[in-house]
Amino acid sequence: MKIALCTPFKPLEHPSVSGDVTIARDLRQTLVELGVEMVTLPFFPAKEIYFKPTRWTGAARALNSMVEEAQGVDAWLTFGSYYKVPDVFGPSGARRLGVPYCIFQASYAENRRKKLATLPGYLLNRRAMLRADHVFCNRTNDLAGCAKLLPADRYSHIRPGLPEGLLGRNEAEGARLRQAWETGSARVIVTAAMMRDGVKAKGLEWVFRSCAELIERRRDIYLVVAGDGPRKRELEAKARSLLGRRVRFLGLVERAELASVFSAADLFAFPGLKESVGMVYLEAQQCGLPVVATDDEGAPQVVAHDHTGIITETTHQAFTKGMDTLVRDLALCTSLGNQAPAYVAEYHSARRNYGLVVDVMQKLSNKRASQ
Repeated sequence: MKIALCTPFKPLEHPSVSGDVTIARDLRQTLVELGVEMVTLPFFPAKEIYFKPTRWTGAARALNSMVEEAQGVDAWLTFGSYYKVPDVFGPSGARRLGVPYCIFQASYAENRRKKLATLPGYLLNRRAMLRADHVFCNRTNDLAGCAKLLPADRYSHIRPGLPEGLLGRNEAEGARLRQAWETGSARVIVTAAMMRDGVKAKGLEWVFRSCAELIERRRDIYLVVAGDGPRKRELEAKARSLLGRRVRFLGLVERAELASVFSAADLFAFPGLKESVGMVYLEAQQCGLPVVATDDEGAPQVVAHDHTGIITETTHQAFTKGMDTLVRDLALCTSLGNQAPAYVAEYHSARRNYGLVVDVMQKLSNKRASQ
């Protein structure tokens, strides 16, 4: 099978690797491993394009280039569509090619039609979803939106997936890092996030405050922070004012190097406020780390409460209590961590989960060809 992949939000090679870029890359690579020939279409920035008429001509040219590049494909797959970045290419591109059109990760929110500022994006996104032969939802929150707009056979839930064997625990490397960091006998907590305004920065601040409270309770802990971004200097200063020498900032850690960092830790903690999926939770669990997160959207989809981690209410007090539980209870922390890799392998295998995408698109292609 041959599939054209369109990414209106960011190109796959974007230097700022967000969660969506990571998911899109994993999706593409997994489909290739499953035997699909992938055609990555030329990128054209579509964010809020409805307010930028100077770019409409360029978008039309980009669509022509996409269609030319996609000649001979069996189906069109767009990664991501919502009111800010509606898929303005897929419906027309797939129609011109005469192939099925699918969207992976589409979000429909009726409240966006109530404001003039978001109405154009709402309408364009609605158009794309209605034109789609199938919508794949990797976020449970999107299922409710799809149910309001589409018949049940035109959308399905695809669990977030992680490539098998991507990461793994390395005790020797973990011990080396702990020695280099001079953590001693402290319980090492690791967190990771992009250091930008909004819920990411707020989530890191929660972690800093929680660790400070644990230190006040005489818990012997050491915090390791991975990530970079425009708020790094400010967040680092705040953490050091609260934790002194009990915190270490690593800066941006490449995905391939995360295993070493996670192997040096005892648990992973990040509240995940308004987190849509939270791939880092899967990465941590694949390395045998138990997770502490809140029930605010994404984390419960990828962390098994009381089996691979602790999901708390979305309050700072509850989040701190969850961290304290795993810091104090070594047996529980170890048990949850030991169960985490098998959980990821069983429920969040990219190969197994994304194989369902291939199955649906192959059936749609066969049906179209027989008509």
